[in-house]
Amino acid sequence: MRSQHLPILVLSCLLGVPTSSADAAEAAFGSYAVGGNAFSAGVTPPPGAYVSTVVGFYHADIGGALPFHGIILNTGAKIDFFTSALAVLYVPDRKVLGGNLGLSVSVPFGHVDFAAAVSVGPVSVSREVEGWGLGDIVPRVQLGWQSGDLSYTVWLQAVTPTGRYNEGFSPNIGLNRPGIDTGAAFTWTDKKWTQLQVNGAAGFTFNFENEATEYKTGTEFHFEWAIGREFSKGLMLGIAGYDYRQLTADSGPGATLGPFKSRVDAIGPALNYTTMVGKTPVIFDLRHYEEFNAKARFEGNQTIGSITVRF
Repeated sequence: MRSQHLPILVLSCLLGVPTSSADAAEAAFGSYAVGGNAFSAGVTPPPGAYVSTVVGFYHADIGGALPFHGIILNTGAKIDFFTSALAVLYVPDRKVLGGNLGLSVSVPFGHVDFAAAVSVGPVSVSREVEGWGLGDIVPRVQLGWQSGDLSYTVWLQAVTPTGRYNEGFSPNIGLNRPGIDTGAAFTWTDKKWTQLQVNGAAGFTFNFENEATEYKTGTEFHFEWAIGREFSKGLMLGIAGYDYRQLTADSGPGATLGPFKSRVDAIGPALNYTTMVGKTPVIFDLRHYEEFNAKARFEGNQTIGSITVRF
């Protein structure tokens, strides 16, 4: 196994929390944060314990009407969202169905600055809120296999409504929206000739009702990809991106704007570097995404950086 195939997937389990507002649905947020899968997306690492710290920053805006935690913002909004998070992944020695089993939990903590111009008839009032808080904790189970140059993984994760949340125009870090996300990812590396690596990850998010607002977000689909090359030992450079589509309409008494189905695409540069600090493998990861083709959702840019240590 090449050095870049160490536990990059632990970043995916960490970034399965809302480190960005890159999805749509109620409040233009999704419980699965697209951009979490990139290099080595399909690799479940070898047995051991992995600890990751991740920081992310998202800046974006949205125009038009927006359902926002029980109220309607009529003229759009902008957001600056900073998140830090800690994730722990454990891979036991024992094989399951011939593959490596991974058990993880991610705990996010963040700061949000949200501004909007609210119009009532001919009167428009600008308002801004900000605050720190705990995000929604995400437990996850994954199972991965390797066959030659191909690695592939399946996962199932839950979103627990543990984050800071209040109805109305509040600086919410959590969504108060339970959910389940499941999907599969692959990684193929041409180790002999080009050192190229191709990655893809596709999944579905099934949302339950936000009981505080009686708003049920529709089913969401996300696809993430990355193509890179190892230019020197442990250094992978390339491009990454994601595509998001809401498949079914929002529903419930709180969905007063109707379906509110949405989409977004993004692309940007990506870097991954694996090295040894003493006898301990350490992985550095950095990505930047520029979003485009958005409909009924925030559009902007996000940067994600992380450090993973294997024990």
